Amino acid sequence: MNPRNFLLTALLFTVFSLPSAVNAQQEGGTTSMLPDIDPQDIEIRGEFDVTFPGLSRQPILGFSPRQPIYRVDPDRMPFLESDDEIVTSVPISQLEPALRPDHHFFSFSERRNLFARAGYGTYQSPEVSIIAEAPVRENEHISLDFNHRSSAGDRDFSSFGDFNTDLQWMRQDGPTRWALGVNGASSFNYSALPGPADNNEDEVLPDPSRISNTTFGMHGKWQHLEHAYRGWQSRFDLTHFTGKGTTGDDEKSFNETNYNLYLNHFRDGRHQEQVFGFDLRAAGSLYDTIDDETQYWLTNAAGARYRHQFGYAHQVEAWLRFYQLYDPVNEFDLFLYPDIFYRFEGTGRVQASLRLRGFVENPGLQKLHAENRFMIQSDNELQHERGLQIHLNAGFDLLTDTRVFSGLDYRQYYNKGYYLRSQDPANPFYSYQFAEEAIHVEWYSGLTHRIPELRTKATFELGFNFTSMDEEVVPSGYIPYVPLVRGSAQIMSQPLSWLNLSTWLDFSGKRKTAAEDTEADGFFQLGMRSDIRLHERVGVYFKSLNILDQDYEVWHRYQEQPFQFYGGITLHL
Repeated sequence: MNPRNFLLTALLFTVFSLPSAVNAQQEGGTTSMLPDIDPQDIEIRGEFDVTFPGLSRQPILGFSPRQPIYRVDPDRMPFLESDDEIVTSVPISQLEPALRPDHHFFSFSERRNLFARAGYGTYQSPEVSIIAEAPVRENEHISLDFNHRSSAGDRDFSSFGDFNTDLQWMRQDGPTRWALGVNGASSFNYSALPGPADNNEDEVLPDPSRISNTTFGMHGKWQHLEHAYRGWQSRFDLTHFTGKGTTGDDEKSFNETNYNLYLNHFRDGRHQEQVFGFDLRAAGSLYDTIDDETQYWLTNAAGARYRHQFGYAHQVEAWLRFYQLYDPVNEFDLFLYPDIFYRFEGTGRVQASLRLRGFVENPGLQKLHAENRFMIQSDNELQHERGLQIHLNAGFDLLTDTRVFSGLDYRQYYNKGYYLRSQDPANPFYSYQFAEEAIHVEWYSGLTHRIPELRTKATFELGFNFTSMDEEVVPSGYIPYVPLVRGSAQIMSQPLSWLNLSTWLDFSGKRKTAAEDTEADGFFQLGMRSDIRLHERVGVYFKSLNILDQDYEVWHRYQEQPFQFYGGITLHL
């Protein structure tokens, strides 16, 4: 399909959805989908950094990582929260193909000092998750987040092991909050024979390949809020990442030391619902390639912010950021990029938004390895990815308990990274390459439906991707491993107070690789889970993954696991 026709069709559909969304707000209000929580607590929680343990990162279109500002009672002391919410029941569907399809669950549950889940699955697959918190003294706590999952595998598919833990100290002193922590992680991925090389169907690798890596880091946060519209926020992260890839007797190692610094200040203006602010960011990495060559990259940025609420329904936020970049290929560059966001919020849960921004990204080796567990960076230096994004989104209540939404996301890359599998049978890993220009357009639509009397909620979403890349660099002409069609569905039900049932289906269509005549097959992933509370403090759970027992590959030539069944216990103390 011609990219201009694709873009025009999707744009018209989304734009014409906006008047329907505005008209829908004239109809009766709807029942809130939020859990039964004190509204003031919800606002105060929004002022802090809250993360849900164990959740895999997923791209959320239109989501802005900057925290919102809420008007709250400045004299009200919020209860002290850890950075990790107690997790229980709501599924998060993998909208992109998962590394090992799994779903995690969380809810706004009762305050606990310990939440633990331990289970065992087919193919010798233990899994453990522990979230613990203990008071040190008044307004001072320590917390622990521990997660482990592994599988033995066999000669037909890959085996793996993942472990991560985070220990954190937190203190609340009036309007000021501190947090310090240390974290560590390790993983290994042992592949089955990945089969013949792409350019030689008769040559099979003699030995399996294995990749292992470890990470150690420390992090800290400081926050001072004079009131809801004035305050300071800062954080730092320092991590050291090492890895090793082995095929037969050939061993390749790599490492990276990464830092991130962030400082944000915001204050109220003369008019109501008006906020000014600025932020400073610095990130960098010192890394060694497998050829023992040391390189580094830097990303420094300074931004100014203006936010204004016009009445109840309209909000505008604008950032202007100045970037100073360095990487070994492009050396020093200077850029000035805007980030403009408009949101319409109707009284009947009607919402429409528009975002226009220039972006700069450099994930570093650690994040690339987390995304593709069979990647080894060779002698290619990391570069900054940058480009322009336009995002449109509209959603409104079609019926009392049914909400529909649609969106269009357009990205023009001026330097785009992609994964390329080696053609050398002695080195069957992926590396991260770069092309100067690429386009990625996605149009998505979906709906959510709620059945209050059955305490059931269902969500469905379908997306279509169009990508384009320089054919002189990538012969296929597509951004590799982006599904042409993707979809997801999930249903959560709590028919009884002691029983939670969830099911989900993720679909990934065919994905083009870098080769002109090679593509990865699409697949469906169906999963189910039940959580049963036997006692106030003890429960059991059962989980099934890949129920359709499909032979599928997330990364070309690496077979993933077939049907798996897990069972275990949960503790709430």
